[in-house]
Amino acid sequence: MIDPRGQQQPYPHSPPPNPYAQPYAPPSPQPVRVPEPAGDERRMFAAAVDCVLALGGGVPLGMDVLPKLKVEIEPLFLAIACVFGLSIINQVLGAWIFRASLGKWMLRMRVVRETDAGRPGFWRLVHRWLLGMTWLPMQPLRYLTCADGDPYEDHCKLRYVRLKDLRRLRHMG
Repeated sequence: MIDPRGQQQPYPHSPPPNPYAQPYAPPSPQPVRVPEPAGDERRMFAAAVDCVLALGGGVPLGMDVLPKLKVEIEPLFLAIACVFGLSIINQVLGAWIFRASLGKWMLRMRVVRETDAGRPGFWRLVHRWLLGMTWLPMQPLRYLTCADGDPYEDHCKLRYVRLKDLRRLRHMG
């Protein structure tokens, strides 16, 4: 910079850098890709396998095996408790640890969060299990009230996806 007398002047100092300023704008967030839900037939067959596991294992366990161990409970109540116990172990703990119950694992499906395809949390799976226990008994009421909407709508924000779709998504991303 040259002043009016023709002498070279040093450039004025710039203000000190702001330590909190970002040198560049943060990158725009990438859209989260989540695989498409598994088909209805696959979901129903997995639910049937899980139901057979709970009933086929819980009833004999409660009616025959545990009464021989001198458990002081009525065998019918014990059988019902065993059915619900096996169901919650399979549906909640299995999905929490392995991302799939036995039926879903056999049909190569996984349970993921609907928002980011991540691993579902324990309490969200418990909530899903409790809603699933009320789904079938509520169908007559749903029919009588002519309820609209998707009966498979998931209020827990979980989704069943095919394993190959999940692997393809992870491989691409």
